[in-house]
Amino acid sequence: MATTITGVRVFDGERLTEHTAVRLEGGLIDAVGGDELLRPGDQHVAGRGTLLPGLIDAHVHLLPGASRQALTFGVTTLLDMFSKPETVREAEAEGGADVRSSSIGATAPGGHPSMMYAPFPYVTGPADAEAFVADRVAEGARHLKVLYDDGGPLRVPSLDVPTVAALVSAAHGAGLLAVAHVTTAAAAVDLLPTGVDVLAHVPFDPLTATQVAAIGEAGVAVIATLSIADGFPGDVLLEAPELAGRLGPAWSDVLRRQAHRWLPPELPDFAAAARNVGLLYEAGVTVLAGTDAPNPGIVHGASVHRELQRLVAAGLTPVEALAAATARTAEVFGLADRGRVLPGLRADLLLVDGSPDVDVAETQRIAAVWKDGVRADVDGYVGSAAERAGLEALRAQTEKVIAAVREMLPVTVRRDEDGEVLGHLRREGTGWQPVTVFGGVLAGPSSREEAEEVLRRDGLASLGEVWWVHSGAEFREARIQEARPDRIRIRWADPLVEQSPQGEWIDPRVVRIQRQRPEAE
Repeated sequence: MATTITGVRVFDGERLTEHTAVRLEGGLIDAVGGDELLRPGDQHVAGRGTLLPGLIDAHVHLLPGASRQALTFGVTTLLDMFSKPETVREAEAEGGADVRSSSIGATAPGGHPSMMYAPFPYVTGPADAEAFVADRVAEGARHLKVLYDDGGPLRVPSLDVPTVAALVSAAHGAGLLAVAHVTTAAAAVDLLPTGVDVLAHVPFDPLTATQVAAIGEAGVAVIATLSIADGFPGDVLLEAPELAGRLGPAWSDVLRRQAHRWLPPELPDFAAAARNVGLLYEAGVTVLAGTDAPNPGIVHGASVHRELQRLVAAGLTPVEALAAATARTAEVFGLADRGRVLPGLRADLLLVDGSPDVDVAETQRIAAVWKDGVRADVDGYVGSAAERAGLEALRAQTEKVIAAVREMLPVTVRRDEDGEVLGHLRREGTGWQPVTVFGGVLAGPSSREEAEEVLRRDGLASLGEVWWVHSGAEFREARIQEARPDRIRIRWADPLVEQSPQGEWIDPRVVRIQRQRPEAE
């Protein structure tokens, strides 16, 4: 049966139109116009508020039931950025939001996000690119995800730029877009020459004017993922009443527990990320709405509405923020059948009680959702078997991540006799690296047992030996006069260097210090 919705404001994905009615038939938008569209026999929806395209989340990872949960909040398309093929197949059969996936992303052995998803196929170098992409295409991938990230303080392996370039070339040869996971400004700029099409995150550290210009000139789109901030102290999802009321008790409990989880002492600078979005938008870069659900504090579907608010706070107009979650994302990802309210396109629609083109928060006042022309049951997910399966999968994944992080955190080694700290064992790739109390590297990575043996033997004894310090353009030989965890006093071995007889204090956290003579650079 055809459906005609009347009495609404129609936002077509790019602008508010003069139309007041939309007719749906056969899963598609049949016509847009006024009350004249209503025909005998049509199901008539006398609406109010604003009708807009179903929302698109440009960055998610799947859980069982995620597509149904997303549809509850008017998100009719999910762009998955790393899930295993069996998870994707299950999501496609759930009858919720439409899912377009990268399947397994390309990362180095042991690289991000191994702690969440391992085991899965890795990429060891450029020679693996063609076969890796071909395997993803065979799994049904609609785009390729590549990961260029050393894990920050966790120090995990990463793809190098030549390997990313080979993967991008293979993806383009297979007709796929290449989406690159980066989290820093430097990493984003590193990958521009490879031809990546989309950055999966806005950098979390400040972009310089030169870097903003480079991203703009490269023509890449950027998925903002500002919603990641909802997983940290501050303004959170549960404080949005229209959204919180739709979450249900189980997911509300999850968010409360996540709000009290362990957090690192230095939190990401989300203000810098928001400023970056504003700068990129002003420079003409296409900014897309994506959430990175289900990271802590982020819920499939619900968090898209929060992302829209954050985009507006970063400098986009409400109209451009709406476009970032509809028409813009559809254009970038080649989804020509959706993202607009036009005859012949999919009848994926969201009706809200308000004017989100004026106040974007009014997308949260959801009145009805249609997918493929069928009105969705927005109340059926809460309390369902799909919800329970999703929560169980999230619990298992969280436990796996916690165990992996514990395994990767530095281990402090103390002298048996008196408990004096000898140094630390630090994860380096798949091995362990012995470092002194001030972070000086005693030896290359090895097994945990071998690294601890080096540390017990040399952790304190080596302080009087020659060290190599890289504090400028090159390594220089030095001797340590005094060592503390946060600073060391050194004297340079070169007699021609002007220096105080007492030496100089340096911060070991901002230089490279190692005992072994460095190879020529």
